[in-house]
Amino acid sequence: MEFSSVSGFLGLLPPALIAFAFVWAILRAGSRQVVVHRLWQFVRGKQEIADPEIRAFAEEEASFISFRILAGVPVSSLEKAHELIRWTKLNDVQMYRLRLCGDFFDPDARQVRVDKLPSGFIQKLRAAGLFWWLLVAALSFGSLFLDRTLMTLNATQRYFFATPTQVGSLGSIIPFGPRSLKAADCTRPASANAQRSGFTEQEVGILCSILTDSGANAFLKRTLAEQFWSSVKLFGVSAVLFWMSFFSWIAGVSAKKLAGRQIDPAVPGTQLSLGLST
Repeated sequence: MEFSSVSGFLGLLPPALIAFAFVWAILRAGSRQVVVHRLWQFVRGKQEIADPEIRAFAEEEASFISFRILAGVPVSSLEKAHELIRWTKLNDVQMYRLRLCGDFFDPDARQVRVDKLPSGFIQKLRAAGLFWWLLVAALSFGSLFLDRTLMTLNATQRYFFATPTQVGSLGSIIPFGPRSLKAADCTRPASANAQRSGFTEQEVGILCSILTDSGANAFLKRTLAEQFWSSVKLFGVSAVLFWMSFFSWIAGVSAKKLAGRQIDPAVPGTQLSLGLST
């Protein structure tokens, strides 16, 4: 891996994280108002708004946005937020559990959308996808620390591991397994190298020609660098898909548990809207 590639990646990391933080805040609050509010605070500083009515409105908007970001529950108004807070305290429901329910919970009506709950089969599929992406993420993360790359001998279709200084069969990664073949070993008879490395004599001859080639070292280093960045990309994609799969699965689990409690959505001291008109 070249130093310039690493430094370039690290140089892009801070602005990417800042952009991600802004996007996360917008999605969490459900509105771009959070960005506008922060920009207004930056311009205005600590100076208070002179007009009391506008000041009250700004404070209410700030409280509303703060609740949606901190709680992660998309209520439609500050009044609904107050009602939801009282409802959770009254029924001993943690706010984070409502957040885990995702779209299966209606925060304004304080009810689980039972008609939208996934079936058991769908939940099993989501769980399978969850573990699959976890496995891919774990394998790709582990490959970031490999100092060898997997290659194939075209002549025999034999897979082997290679580094800039040595090659080894797939069994060479096992303790007390076949030994790796180095350029210095190529002075020995092919039969001896074949016996200790697990390759055939034909394969030993081909591999020795690779190890002693002047351009092999640079080629293998370049291949390792490409493998590293491919693993980085695969880990990033699989980690995101694992994250999405997890919350997709846990939303169904949390919503079903909450629905099973059959909690009354009413909050004492609030008036129910019956949808009547005169």
